[in-house]
Amino acid sequence: MKLGTTSWLTGENFLDNARLVAGQVDFVELLVYTWDTSMRGKVVSWLDGLAGLNLEYTLHLPTDRTENALAAAEFFLACGFPLLNMTLHPLPGWRDANWPDQVALENLVDRVEFHHRFTFDLTHSLLGCPLPPHFHPHIVELHLSGTDGRDDHLPLDNATLQAARPLLRQDLLVCFEIFDVNHALAAVDRVRALAIG
Repeated sequence: MKLGTTSWLTGENFLDNARLVAGQVDFVELLVYTWDTSMRGKVVSWLDGLAGLNLEYTLHLPTDRTENALAAAEFFLACGFPLLNMTLHPLPGWRDANWPDQVALENLVDRVEFHHRFTFDLTHSLLGCPLPPHFHPHIVELHLSGTDGRDDHLPLDNATLQAARPLLRQDLLVCFEIFDVNHALAAVDRVRALAIG
């Protein structure tokens, strides 16, 4: 099992955030919220520094438009930056695009669509639509955060951790989408202790 955090811990700068957790996690999820000239330029400026860290990476594709998600996926594929997984939201028209093999579809609070590779956000499921059991063998990445029953991306709580336990397995990527470095690393430590114990 590989444990990671989102790249949004102190703002959007991938490199600054990755440096905060290097040596404490296995990977960082690069959170790309849109894809335009400005964002592409920032990403290009961070890639060499990211490659120099002792980390692996996943990519959360843009959530604003299918065209932007596809453009970001194609950019990373073309530049050869190594990724463990690419997470895609089920945006309108996503089925009509030709996605790289590394793409895994994520469930949303109000939307669950099938894909042969799946990123399961447990908190989205707890707050809304449950994930059908036949999706479980297709999960390649698990997103975890805490919830108070209304909001997600909170510090990991005991109930969510217990719900995650049956899903944990050796070949799984587990990303803590908690936007605070201390809370994110505390969650990593809790799950790492479960895996060891």
